[in-house]
Amino acid sequence: MQRIRWSVFIILIINIFIGCNQNSSVILKTDSTKIRINENGYFTSIEVNGEALLPSTEYPLISCCQDQKIILPKKLEKENNYLIITMDDDQLVKLSFQESSTCITLEVVDIPKSYDALLYGPIKLNINEVVGDIIGVVQGKGVAFGIQALNIKTVVGIPYEYKDIVYQYFKYEGKPAEVSTSTISAYRLAATDVFDGSVLQFSCRNRSRTEYRKVQEIEHSLTLPVSGSDSMIQGSKIAIFGCKADEALNRIGAIELEQNLPHPMFDGEWGKTNRSCMQSYLITNFSEETLDLVLDKAKKAGFHYIYEMDPFETWGHFTWNPDFAKGGDESVKKMVEKAEKQGIHIGIHTLSNFMTTNDSYVTPIPSQHLLKQGILQLTDDIDSKQVQISVKSSDLFSMPMTLNALQIDNELIQYGNFEEKDGEIILTDCKRGAFGTKAVAHEAKQPLYKLWDYPYRTLFPDITLQDSLSDRLVELFNNTGLRQISFDGLEGCCYTGQDDYATARFVSSCYDGWKNPIINDASNLNHYTWHIHSRMNWGEPWGEAMREGQVKARIKNQEFFQRNLFPRMLGWFLIRLSDDRFECTSLEDLEWALSEAAGFDAGYAMTINQKVLQNHGRIDQLLEAIKNWDLLRLHHSFSKEQQVQLRDPKTEWHLEKVDEKQFNLYQLNISKKSHCNLKELQPGQPAGSDWSIDSSFGGACTIRLFVDGEGCIENPKFTTPNGTIQFPCTVKSGQYLLYDFSGNATITDKDYNELQQVQPIGKAGFSEGTSNVSFYCTRHQNDLPEVVIQFITRSDAERIKIQNDEK
Repeated sequence: MQRIRWSVFIILIINIFIGCNQNSSVILKTDSTKIRINENGYFTSIEVNGEALLPSTEYPLISCCQDQKIILPKKLEKENNYLIITMDDDQLVKLSFQESSTCITLEVVDIPKSYDALLYGPIKLNINEVVGDIIGVVQGKGVAFGIQALNIKTVVGIPYEYKDIVYQYFKYEGKPAEVSTSTISAYRLAATDVFDGSVLQFSCRNRSRTEYRKVQEIEHSLTLPVSGSDSMIQGSKIAIFGCKADEALNRIGAIELEQNLPHPMFDGEWGKTNRSCMQSYLITNFSEETLDLVLDKAKKAGFHYIYEMDPFETWGHFTWNPDFAKGGDESVKKMVEKAEKQGIHIGIHTLSNFMTTNDSYVTPIPSQHLLKQGILQLTDDIDSKQVQISVKSSDLFSMPMTLNALQIDNELIQYGNFEEKDGEIILTDCKRGAFGTKAVAHEAKQPLYKLWDYPYRTLFPDITLQDSLSDRLVELFNNTGLRQISFDGLEGCCYTGQDDYATARFVSSCYDGWKNPIINDASNLNHYTWHIHSRMNWGEPWGEAMREGQVKARIKNQEFFQRNLFPRMLGWFLIRLSDDRFECTSLEDLEWALSEAAGFDAGYAMTINQKVLQNHGRIDQLLEAIKNWDLLRLHHSFSKEQQVQLRDPKTEWHLEKVDEKQFNLYQLNISKKSHCNLKELQPGQPAGSDWSIDSSFGGACTIRLFVDGEGCIENPKFTTPNGTIQFPCTVKSGQYLLYDFSGNATITDKDYNELQQVQPIGKAGFSEGTSNVSFYCTRHQNDLPEVVIQFITRSDAERIKIQNDEK
């Protein structure tokens, strides 16, 4: 009996001990998430819908950074809705928390001013099936777990100065994010794949001090402090949530509404689910005089947005280019109103915080808020005409610049070259009073600043002047009614040394000030701007053919968008006229791009300048193709199986309209170019060639014949296994002979402008597999051009129907 009583007593003591330990833990919950943190301030469990996601108990709720050391928590106490954390250095950090069905929020209420930064976590999870590296959402086991920064000073990743220390201490090394425009290092990501799981990493820096940080290749670039509440770690805030994997996007939308994050709406629907954000648009150049032409062409293509590619004469004050708008904001407003009446919005392109040297922030009296790399010390006084200037040795010359610009008081100076000698740097071939400023004498004690610039021959504003640029963008959009912008060059904001905070500050300042919903994009994306940007987009290398420009990058970006729950875009494409390097854009070229967009269900920007709109002989045919492909894409008319085929960049397709609701889809086989060089023929040899052509499809074919070089050919004839066809005509140098599936033959110039219709004699076609083709033509004795020929065959038609409304 005594033994039983003692056993009961021991069990009771154990239960009390366990209960005490449980009571000393903090449990934070949402409707589907349960997080337990122990009395030392470390996570002990994270569960989402019953799935355990925490692989170990080695990760703290917060950690802090000071003097190149990581400071960890050692004690956690809960007082009402506050968490009091005693750090290893015996200083206190106080967080407030709130729980809702949507998320758990943590906000820094108090923290020592001596700390350089606060890190949330980092938190390691045992899932990495899908790692949303920018949005900060990780998926696996059918669930999603994520963090959202709730203000612009709370950023993702680890401060550069502490990344190596953090990685070494917490023993993880993340995977970088691959995007077409850049590779984003793991320490700059919200979530990073660590191969056996993933790590979420968010932080807030103390921005109240003047610092010297690594920017680009400058190891110690002057970083000026931020003013106001954004300078302090206090007030930094995050939301933590978990849900089913397929509910992650909608959960973020709910958090935006609950926590007052940006939540752009278009026609009553959130921008992240509204397909208007993935609509394609036209990039071109226009003015009040040419707007009617552009609007007409835009309607033919089904575009709802037209986008002026070069609207500004200066960047900084954003003064309008008179070739675009002679009457300033009022002229732009009139164009906007005219377009809106026809159901089309107007947008503009800018390079965010890049500043041209003809802007009044630069000349004739430069702003004292031009962005500085650092301070140089003159060794002697200088007069107003001196073109060789000596300064004390500095590491600011380690990165080659473009403008080589300096500022001293109200004078800008450009140096030509520099050499280091006896502890001094001698600047030679100096241009005094550069950019229209005034050259004057200066004493050696005056600070000489080395300025940041960019290869576009532009300067930058500092973090204070940057606000004036965003204010002007707010003003001009509100004054004119413009409805689209691309924040190109947002990476320029990071030259301030204030990382993604500076970028988010620029974009959110615009968003907060705009009166209308504005479709906006950028060529890069960060965590906070995810909430504001309608999409991403970027330019194509115009030095490549359409099928070759950024193909892998375009596909890579679709993976990036998918894992970050973001609207999909394929980038910019270019419709061109012929030149010395490239042929005029053909329907086959264009439909390659359109089929890729349909396969990935992604929008794009189509760049067609005024000259092309006016001189491309088949521009209306191309615009009609754009309209048809995008109509079917936006109505979800392609099946999943068709989309898989369409997105293969090695395939070619053609869409043919049957009526307003039905279309035929054909797969094409486009042969390699076959060449007949008449210069290489022997005397007396007939003008012609024989080729073997591989085709996946049998039946009728189209023929594209181009005469290159001097001279002409007559009566071209083709013999295939299925017949012979001859074209009684003369095709001159720089002209095409085009024969289509309907049996029509046309001669055009090099830009597809029709010159003559031709009545062919006979018929020809291909068998599936390899076919032998003979080509013959009549040539003039002194005419020896090269004839370039392609054959196109096609599959049987697949009928595509519009079955549902656009979503």
